[in-house]
Amino acid sequence: MKHHLLIFSLYLIVSISAFAQTPEQLMQKGNEAYSRGDYEAAANAYEAIFATGLQSAELYYNLGNAYYRMDELDQAILNYERALRLSPHFRDARENLDLCYSKTEDRIESLPQIFLVQWAQAIVNWFSPTGWLVAIIILFALLGALVVIFFVSSDYGWRKRSLFLGILVSLLLMLSVGCTIASYVRYNRHDRAIITNPMIVLKGSPEAHSIDKMILHEGTPVKIDETLGDWYKIHIADGTTGWVESSEITII
Repeated sequence: MKHHLLIFSLYLIVSISAFAQTPEQLMQKGNEAYSRGDYEAAANAYEAIFATGLQSAELYYNLGNAYYRMDELDQAILNYERALRLSPHFRDARENLDLCYSKTEDRIESLPQIFLVQWAQAIVNWFSPTGWLVAIIILFALLGALVVIFFVSSDYGWRKRSLFLGILVSLLLMLSVGCTIASYVRYNRHDRAIITNPMIVLKGSPEAHSIDKMILHEGTPVKIDETLGDWYKIHIADGTTGWVESSEITII
């Protein structure tokens, strides 16, 4: 009996291995399906890659394209947003996202931001957390070289230039450290979401029978302020707040 169980187990393992595909194979399968217009098969292949634990901005972008071709606007927006969370300067993802937002039903005017806040956000978004970490390493190495030049060189001109450049690099290094922290916090803060139900009602409190504040439609971006059980307190771009059930939105 044990012998038969062993043979069956080995057969099962071999069978599963034969059907298992690597992420590279799944990517190729998805790209080929997309090229021939089978967008559902392409999306399934890309989703299978995510199931392995791998993720990348390019993969989210491909998945967003597949959903866009299937007219699933909310899922396209969700995946373009996820691509930009990993790679803030992904131009194609940004352009496709803007196109998707232009097709959503809700037209919500954003509250004006202070110029300094916009400027600071733009700087933080220059690189991903990994990119900022690389910048820190490069600047730290450069600062070390300038310190060596300052103490070793006997030429007054070189010492003066290395001192000036050392101060400048130190300031850039401190800025990079701050941006790395801010970028890391932004990357790991999952408080942004997309409405993925065709239509939802924004409630005044976390109860199904509470007052209705407004109606929102799929594809609208929201920000999560608070969680209470199966309810999220959210606010939209114009500052309006309310409560929605967690099943009605998907976190970016």
